Amino acid sequence: MEIGTKEGWREYVDEAYERPIPVATEELAAMSFGDRALYNQARAQYTQAGAFVKTPQFRTVQAVVRDRVMLNRYRQVGKLGVIVSGEPGQGKTTTLLQIGKEHELRRRETGHASAGKGKLPVVYVAVPAQCSAKALLQEFARFVGLPVLTRMTFGNLLTMVANALRSCSTELILLDDVHHLDLQYRHNIEASDMLKQLSERCGGTFVYAGIAVEDSGLLSGSRGGQVSKRFELHTAHPFQITSKEGRADWGDLLLALEDSLCLLNQRSGAILDAAKDLHRLTGGEIGLLKDVLQLAALHAIDDGTEMLDLADFSREVAARQGARKPRATV
Repeated sequence: MEIGTKEGWREYVDEAYERPIPVATEELAAMSFGDRALYNQARAQYTQAGAFVKTPQFRTVQAVVRDRVMLNRYRQVGKLGVIVSGEPGQGKTTTLLQIGKEHELRRRETGHASAGKGKLPVVYVAVPAQCSAKALLQEFARFVGLPVLTRMTFGNLLTMVANALRSCSTELILLDDVHHLDLQYRHNIEASDMLKQLSERCGGTFVYAGIAVEDSGLLSGSRGGQVSKRFELHTAHPFQITSKEGRADWGDLLLALEDSLCLLNQRSGAILDAAKDLHRLTGGEIGLLKDVLQLAALHAIDDGTEMLDLADFSREVAARQGARKPRATV
């Protein structure tokens, strides 16, 4: 699925995985090989693609984006935006996509004009590495499905894309991988300037996401000063358990992920016994935590235990600590 096109994005928004109905282990064992395989596949799909955990960070960013969409509706110039920054594994792209998906579904459910026939309430574009302003505009054109002729000038292309976004009633423009717009390169400066022009002309709200955006130059200098005034920066951090509030947030995340695993013998809340070990293993990174738990769940389904092996997390922590210990010199 190519979400960088309107067809792929629509497929992503329409995609929904229902949580498989829980069955007793005896019922699972009594299934035919084929039925059991289908049931396990449905669980794996739901765990990896169908279940989304709304963390406090996600809720904060989503609320800010909603506010700016409403405010920008009445602003002629100086459109407001949002930047989601952070190191890899902090859920930036997942946050970006989920915000866009929920916005479009909400527009559809309320019969909003932006979700009518031929409209595109949300556009998603990933910034290519070392891209020029024209190349980035071509990514917008590719999403919308506009034909790009080789003889087109930058001005022609900008006008075509801006007019298309406006005629499609696009409210939300999601721009991923903005760290590729490192402003130490001239063509990236031109691409950054183009985004400002496009923002003023298309009427939508831009939401950027990227790795350590603060260090890319996008927010520094005279150009960066304008961006930083109009865009609210939100930096995604790993979960910390050094405070009571942090431990509570980490526990809530673990409980939500535990529930999403759909393991038949997993006692609700048992995962909290491994809270510290899981934090040591993942450093509080939500992406890595999901990988660890989903792999453990697949093993539990495969070996028939249908529950997380919490002791295995302790063993892994001990093994890593042992590997870090300096060897005694002779």
